[in-house]
Amino acid sequence: LAAAFGPPFDGLPLREPARLPGGRMALVHRITECDPRGGPEGLGFVRGEADVRPDDWFLTCHFTDDRVMPGTLMYECCLHTLRVLLSRLGWTGERDAVAFEPVPGAPGRLKCRGQVIETTRVVAYEVVVRELRYGPEPTCIADALMIADGKPVVEMTGMSLRLSGQTEEGLRALWGAAGPAGADGGGAEERGPGPKPAVYDSASILAFSNGNPSEAFGPPYAVFDRERVIARLPGPPYQFLDRITAVEGEPWTMGPGKAAEAQYLAPPGEWYFAEERSGRMPFAVLLEVALQPCGWLAAYMGSALTSGVDLHFRNLGGGGTLHREVTPETGLLTTRVKCTGVSSSGGMIIQHYDFAVLDARGRVYDGTTYFGFFSADALANQVGIREARPWSPPGAEAARGRAMDYPREAPFPGERLRMIDRVELFLPDGGPAGLGFLRGTKAVDPAAWFFRAHFHQDPVIPGSLGLESFLQLLKVAAAARWGEGTFAPVPGTTHSWRYRGQVIPGDRLVTVEAVVTGVEDGRRVLAADGFLSVDGRVIYGIEGFRIRREG
Repeated sequence: LAAAFGPPFDGLPLREPARLPGGRMALVHRITECDPRGGPEGLGFVRGEADVRPDDWFLTCHFTDDRVMPGTLMYECCLHTLRVLLSRLGWTGERDAVAFEPVPGAPGRLKCRGQVIETTRVVAYEVVVRELRYGPEPTCIADALMIADGKPVVEMTGMSLRLSGQTEEGLRALWGAAGPAGADGGGAEERGPGPKPAVYDSASILAFSNGNPSEAFGPPYAVFDRERVIARLPGPPYQFLDRITAVEGEPWTMGPGKAAEAQYLAPPGEWYFAEERSGRMPFAVLLEVALQPCGWLAAYMGSALTSGVDLHFRNLGGGGTLHREVTPETGLLTTRVKCTGVSSSGGMIIQHYDFAVLDARGRVYDGTTYFGFFSADALANQVGIREARPWSPPGAEAARGRAMDYPREAPFPGERLRMIDRVELFLPDGGPAGLGFLRGTKAVDPAAWFFRAHFHQDPVIPGSLGLESFLQLLKVAAAARWGEGTFAPVPGTTHSWRYRGQVIPGDRLVTVEAVVTGVEDGRRVLAADGFLSVDGRVIYGIEGFRIRREG
């Protein structure tokens, strides 16, 4: 392995690691490209080649008077090429203990539009990874294209491989013993560190969210202990920030280049894992893990001291790429944020940030976001997204739609996390693309737990829970199309959100609408865009989110 993939694989505690088949089944002669972060999803791309001779065994036996490479062997060639990439990602084990094999029940498709014959000189196999997951075995879903002398001849979608006999914990143990390499193929610099000492501890974080801000940051914020109101971090149980472990830049001055590192330990028994009912951290929580350090850094820079008027802190939008899921086994998450721009106008402050969330294996989630500081009057006069044009079905089409209470049983979320009360309209073939349309609603309860947690002295529904309501709506469409199973966001995909309003205790009704923009039946994936409205005013724009159905 070290000869193939380099020093990080040298010294693995394996007597005889798993390898590609040999002899007659040596179907890949060389790898011309192997990029663990390549492909459209950023999850990996590999290209292999093989030379073809007229007397190759698979031609002379198939068929006697019509020599052509078997289609099944073409599929096998692409599987072998994929195995090279997965081995490069660190998916390995003892040869007699693990095996790469297709995933039972995983749908796939093979489309032949050409052939490999005696006159063919070179075949190439190009494989793009679409999904990487653990359940608990390392599992990969990929698409492949086989090319004969420059001409595409076979297309494979939904090609699956799992490393049976191995687990995520087993890979962690293997690579922990070997040193930097990373089961995700990244370098050591891409992986989150272990626990680090706090420069601002949990007591300081809690003082900022629910107590005296001066106890968090010092005397300059003493005015906010009693006399004035400061923009806070979310408090428990919606606080997902344990400590700040590093800060770059001096406090009390706003400007680009300031940065912070935060850590959060996701306890396996935490409430949101149970409420999600899928064995994964809800997207809303992961988004908070990414963004709460931005709020802390904004306070560290002294943003609230720039105005004699009390300011409210609101996320305005952003975009992110989910690289991997967070499970109860993930443990420690490290978030790094950096302020990339600050502007002030008309009593408002806008701040831009880069963020990255890492675990022991590498990047989990990263992207960009921006926040604003606003006076109470400015928030009260928000008009929402002026240019929003939500799709609305014609009367006859709406009449044939379905309505239902939002499901309360697993695999749908539990009561505490459920952000949809009722599906008011479901058209499986609705929307501009005819792929589906859903409208859900939730009555605003002034006594709801999240108003107390988000924020102290400034209750507002977290934007992350608004995005969660959108994903929960998509689960209804996925279950209707493929049956009930577990649901999860799709790693390797990019999405964006935009907020131009808020939901406060005095509001009455939240409406969420989703337009399905893409369907992949082979992978059981839905893509959708949508809007969130409050009392008829569109305030959130949501684009590019995807979920998949498993099980």
